[in-house]
Formats: sequence, structure tokens, C-alpha cells
Amino acid sequence: MKAVILYASVHHGNTRKVAEAIASVLAADLIDVQKTEDFDLSRYDLVGFASGIYYSGIHEAVSRAIEAAEFRPDQRVFTVVTSGAPFGNFSASVTKLLKAKNARVAGSFQCRGFDTYGVFGKLGGIAKGHPNEKDLSDARAFAEKLRDTD
Repeated sequence: MKAVILYASVHHGNTRKVAEAIASVLAADLIDVQKTEDFDLSRYDLVGFASGIYYSGIHEAVSRAIEAAEFRPDQRVFTVVTSGAPFGNFSASVTKLLKAKNARVAGSFQCRGFDTYGVFGKLGGIAKGHPNEKDLSDARAFAEKLRDTD
């Protein structure tokens, strides 16, 4: 199985850390969509989209990557989101975008990430220390399930 994770990780590297943990299990390629818009997903069996959450939405570069993507019926797709908020299913909107493109969604992973975006910066940030080792361990367990399920 050939896997790739397209990600955007801006402020503290939260999303990159989680994407790297998942990639280590899947032997996945990592593509920073902020640095390149030139990618071919057709050669991958499993495609991940990873983003931090900004005012309840994903990074615009990840959104553009999803909009530009064409999925094969046999490709599986998954989402990864990091957010300072301790509540909410932020992957639901990403999953909805993918399903609108007839993507075969295999699952979603969400965890907290240190957040100093907007007003949180004035407060010293929220979710300090995240993603922590438990978050990364949970991400690796999620990847193992993706790897072992077809």
C-alpha cells in the first residue's frame, strides 16, 4: 500500500508532528501543501489530508488541495485535524468535502494542539503541551488501523 499525507502546519508544528507520527506507521510520503501545489495522488492507495483548525475551518491550502483532487474508487482517504479547542468534531466539515467528491473516507483523527491563534495568543495560548506523547501514540494507533484495514 502506498500512502501520502498532504498537510498544512503553520504556527507551532502541531499538525506536522501528528502527520509525521501517522506517516511513520504507514511509510507515507508527506507533502506540505503550503510549499507545493504540484502533486499527483493517482499513484497512492491511501491519501490523508491534515490541517490545524482556524476559526472552525481547515487551512485554505488543504481545502484547495481537496478541491483539486480527483479520487479513484479504490482509493481510501482519511483526515487529521489539530485544534486548541477541547470540544467539537472539526473533521466533519472536511469529511463532508471529501464525500462530495465521492472519496472513500476511511476515517478521521483529531487531537488537541497548542493554540495561540487570534485571541488565544493574548491569553498565553490554550492546549499547552499538545500534541503530547499520548496524542501521538493515539495517532500511531489510528494509522495502524488504517494500515491493517482495507
